[in-house]
Amino acid sequence: MKKIILALFVFLAFNSFIFSDDEVLNPKTGFPEIKNKPFVVFNEGVSFAQITRIEKQTERSNFVRENYLVGAYFEMQTENMKPVNSLIKLSAYYPFHNTFNGMKQYPKQVILYAFDLFAGPIFQADMWNYVHINFATGLHYMYQLTDEYHMNYLGLGFAAGLGLPIASRWTILLNGFFSADYPNLGTNKNIQPFDIAWQYHVDFGIRYSKKKINKYAYIRSKD
Repeated sequence: MKKIILALFVFLAFNSFIFSDDEVLNPKTGFPEIKNKPFVVFNEGVSFAQITRIEKQTERSNFVRENYLVGAYFEMQTENMKPVNSLIKLSAYYPFHNTFNGMKQYPKQVILYAFDLFAGPIFQADMWNYVHINFATGLHYMYQLTDEYHMNYLGLGFAAGLGLPIASRWTILLNGFFSADYPNLGTNKNIQPFDIAWQYHVDFGIRYSKKKINKYAYIRSKD
């Protein structure tokens, strides 16, 4: 009898700990209601990118090709997802400067472009509530049309950025990105394979959200 009473006491204590008075149970499921429900925010802005491709040479200096591109990006970022939030970023670029071993190269085609995709988990922190810090790592893919080939890059990327809460619903975004890629998935793989490839991206963007409210902001609202 004492064991039954003890077990009942432990059960009631555990139940009161898990389901506290301030938790509301869903009448349909019987589970506690989710207070901070998941949602998605959208970020957009302009982007600058630099692509470097290297062909190693044994009897002379390596062949280094660099492309400088400018474009725009669009992001979808989850909030309140457990155990971690995620990010999907899509960018479109146009090359405005190209070099070979530091010498400027003039394109033969007018219509040249690139599309970039990055996806992975994102980790967030803040500095004194007025500077939001973001880190993300994941898979990176880029398609680039050059004068010679249809380039396809696949690799790992790392992003880091700052969010500056201008107002309750407005946030300025400053982001940097680096990726190390395998560049021989396109039409160049049999004719002109590259040994090393990497990219740098610098983004300047903005976010307007009615759901992700900045509790602390540089410009305080009248409310």
